[in-house]
Amino acid sequence: MGEITERFRNRIIEKRDEYLEVLKEMLSFPSVSATGEGMDEAPERVARALERAGLRVEIFREFNGYPAVWGELREERHGTLLIYNHYDVQPPDPIEKWTSDPFKPSIRDGRIYARGACDNKGNLAARLCAIDLLMDSVGEVPLNIKFLVEGEEEIGSPNLEKFFKNHRDSLSADACLWEMGGSSPEGRPLIYLGAKGILYLEIHATEKRPDLHSSWGAIVRNPALELVHVISTLRNREGLVTVDGFYDDVEKPDSETLALLDELGSAESEIRAVAGEDGLISRKPLKELFTDLTMMPCINVCGLNSGYTGPGSKTVLPNTAYAKIDVRLVPRMRPEKILELIIKHVERVSGGRVSVRPLEKGYPAARTSPSEPFVELVKMTAEAAHGVKPLVYPSSPGSGPMYLVTDFLGTPCVAAGIGDHRSNIHAPDESISLEDYLKGILHIALTIINFVPYLRSGVAPYL
Repeated sequence: MGEITERFRNRIIEKRDEYLEVLKEMLSFPSVSATGEGMDEAPERVARALERAGLRVEIFREFNGYPAVWGELREERHGTLLIYNHYDVQPPDPIEKWTSDPFKPSIRDGRIYARGACDNKGNLAARLCAIDLLMDSVGEVPLNIKFLVEGEEEIGSPNLEKFFKNHRDSLSADACLWEMGGSSPEGRPLIYLGAKGILYLEIHATEKRPDLHSSWGAIVRNPALELVHVISTLRNREGLVTVDGFYDDVEKPDSETLALLDELGSAESEIRAVAGEDGLISRKPLKELFTDLTMMPCINVCGLNSGYTGPGSKTVLPNTAYAKIDVRLVPRMRPEKILELIIKHVERVSGGRVSVRPLEKGYPAARTSPSEPFVELVKMTAEAAHGVKPLVYPSSPGSGPMYLVTDFLGTPCVAAGIGDHRSNIHAPDESISLEDYLKGILHIALTIINFVPYLRSGVAPYL
C-alpha cells in the first residue's frame, strides 16, 4: 500500500463518526420525486451539504420540474472532473415491509438502513466526504470539480436534457464519474462503463360501464383478462420479446466488449445471490444469461392493478385494469421507435380495445470505451481502495441518463460507488455496508488526487 493510500485510510478511520454523520444527514429527509414528498425542502438540504464541503453552490429552477443543484470547486487546474448524482429517491412503499422508518437512518449489524442509502444519497455523501478528506489530508483538491445533483432521475429525468442544452459549456469536463456502483458478493468492486436506456409506459384496458357482479363474467368482457392476454404476448417463456421489430437496431457486442465479458465470466455468484437457485427464466448457460442481463434489451412488468385487491373476498367484474411497464434499451435503440412498435403490437393483439400511455419520453443507452484512460484510472484506484481487482462491466443492467454525458457532451463516463447484492435498491430495507461506504470515500479521493497526472501523463503517483 502506498503512503498516500495509507494516510487516507487512517484519516478515514479517525473521521469515521464525522463521515457517518454526513451520511445520516443526507438520509434523514424524504425526497420522493414520484409523489413530491419532501421535494420542496430537499434541494436546499443538498445545497447546504455541498456548501459544507467547500463548493460554490447554485440551485437551478429554470424548468417546470424539480430543481438541479450545482456545485463547483474551481482550482484553475489542468483537469476537470464532472460528478453526477441525484437527490430524489423511490417511494418507500410498502411501508409495512420496512424494519425501521425509511427516513430515519438506522444502523444494524454493520449496515445503515434508509431509503436512498444506496440509490443515491449514500454515493453523494461518500463523494462529498472524499472532498473533505483531500482538504483535510493534503490541503487541496488538485483539479476542478463540478457536481451536478438532479432531482428527477427516479421519474426519468424529463428536464435533464434541457439543462444540458442550456449549460453545455459549464458541463464541459475531461471525464465524468456517474452515480452508481457497488461490490460483488465476494467483495470485488463493480465498475460500469455504460447504462441502458429506458422507456416507461402504462397499458390500459377499460370498459365504459361500472364494476359489475362477477357472475356477469360469463358473458361480459373483463378488462383484467384482456390486459393479461396482451401482456402475455409481449414476451415468451424464455424472456424473448415478441414485439415485431423490437430487436432490429440491436448490435452484436464489439471485440472490446466481448473481451470484458470474457473477463467477467458468468457472474454466477451475483446472479445466484439475486435470483436464487430456482428464479431464472431460462435454462441458458449462466454466461449467456449474464450477457442478456448487461447487453440485451428487455420488457418488464412493474405493476398490475384491477378490481378488488384487499383482504378477504369480493366478487366483482372490474371496469378497468392497467399495468406499468418498463423497457430497457441498448445502444442504437431509440425510445420513440420502440414506443411506436409496442403501440402497434398492442393494437393488433387487442383489436384496439387496449391502449398504451407513455409516462415520459424515455432516453437512449450510453457506453464508454474500455480503452479510455479514465476507465483505467478508476480501475486502479478501486483496487487500491478495496484491496482486490474490480469487475468491469460494459454496461449496467439498469438505466440512467448517461447518454447526455457520453453522446451530447462527448465525455467519457464511468460509474463506480457503494452498494452490494443486499442493498435492496427500490425495495424495503434499502441499505449499504458501512465498510463499503468508507472504502467508497477512499476510492473517490484516490481517483481525484491521481486524476490530472494519470490523464495527462499516464502515471498514478499517489497510490
